[in-house]
Amino acid sequence: MLANASLLAIGAVAGAAVSWWMTPSQDDFASSREGDPIRRPSARTIALNERAGGPTGSEEAKQSLRNALERSDHFRNAGKLAAEAGIVDALAEAEHIGSEKDRADFIRGIYASWSETDAQGALAHALGGFAAGSLQSDTIGIAINKWGSENPREAWLWAEANLSGPLLERALTDVIIGWARRSPEDAAGWLGSTGLTSQTLFNALPGTWAETDPNAALAWADSLPPGKARDTAEIAVANSAAQDDPAETAKIFEDRIADGKNPGLPITIANIWAGTDPAAAAEWVTSMEEGPGKTEAAATLATVWAASDIQAAVAWSQSIGDADMRRQVVSNIGTTWGAIEPEAALDWLGSLPKGLANDGITGAMYSWAGTDPVGMREWIDTAGNNPLGDRARQSLGDVLSQEAIPDALDLALGMKSAVARDAALARYFREWRKRDDASAQDWLDANWAGLPATTQGALAKVQTKAFYQK
Repeated sequence: MLANASLLAIGAVAGAAVSWWMTPSQDDFASSREGDPIRRPSARTIALNERAGGPTGSEEAKQSLRNALERSDHFRNAGKLAAEAGIVDALAEAEHIGSEKDRADFIRGIYASWSETDAQGALAHALGGFAAGSLQSDTIGIAINKWGSENPREAWLWAEANLSGPLLERALTDVIIGWARRSPEDAAGWLGSTGLTSQTLFNALPGTWAETDPNAALAWADSLPPGKARDTAEIAVANSAAQDDPAETAKIFEDRIADGKNPGLPITIANIWAGTDPAAAAEWVTSMEEGPGKTEAAATLATVWAASDIQAAVAWSQSIGDADMRRQVVSNIGTTWGAIEPEAALDWLGSLPKGLANDGITGAMYSWAGTDPVGMREWIDTAGNNPLGDRARQSLGDVLSQEAIPDALDLALGMKSAVARDAALARYFREWRKRDDASAQDWLDANWAGLPATTQGALAKVQTKAFYQK
């Protein structure tokens, strides 16, 4: 799907801390996961934000983001400064900061300083001093990363002895990333000795290693037995290498892509390449051998390209000769375009042969429903006898059924097709009964008399089936 400390430790530190926040700082506070290839945003995310006026596309949004980042940086640095005067006083002052976000950033700053001198003490406090959540996870990450950079084996063993679940996996990932930056061969040897098969770890180690020596990282990945761990490691190396040179990465992985054993490889390379030079990525995709890898790479390229330059993506789709690949590309373009300009996307899809456009229409409808349900409902209400009306109601109803089943039922009741209407109503009503049977029954009692006979029959079956399943 997801606290700060005060600026006043003692009188002298108070003034310094406040000025530290008021004056932009050039000191970059690096989290334990800075540069982690697992968390790099995808090219599609970046491009879609630009098209939709998101953080990377709107000057106003970018300025707002810069302001937020500066504020966060200032509070973290203020926390570091306060901690230098005294950890206990700094933690106490943190409680006086009104904003939860500012408080969290201040505490992260405290931990950045505390972990420099007493990582184990910081870890003990994080476990006992904070409730489970992002702040506890982040403070443990800061401390374990520092400890792991100096003594990764001890940090790893402490994590295994004191943490569990997502906290443990994140801590081990922090350790392995820092270890891989210092001594990737040792980190690889240790990971192999643990017998762990965590996909996160087999992503983090080779991905980090590949930042400095992709050939060695790939050789290590090749030494793993065939399976998910090896596939994950190969993808991590490809992801890291493609950040610098996607064309060369495509050549390195050419044979692996051709054999089709690791479908994530062409997707990874296409996703990154499409964000920097989609036309060159298109030439690469076109030159690939026929097979699932080519289709998957084309689909990924279509998604990213459509988010950044829809007309160029549409033009490319028209040049594709293979029917299956073109259908997949059209589907992905339609899905992406539907989140940005849904009516324009549907107009384009409507101009294509039905068999070619069908999946794209479905994707565009669900994207529209997910990004602008209010606008889609307005379109449905004014569309009249538009042949896409039932599909729009189905898509929006499916999305709304996650949170607002009565609205989904209302949409389904407006469908022209009795078969589609009854099937949708039965699904939504069945789900409602699972979540809140009393409210579902109230709705049924209030609306029963006005329901078509076939709909009554469909809902009666849901009632009967539920009765016998009790």
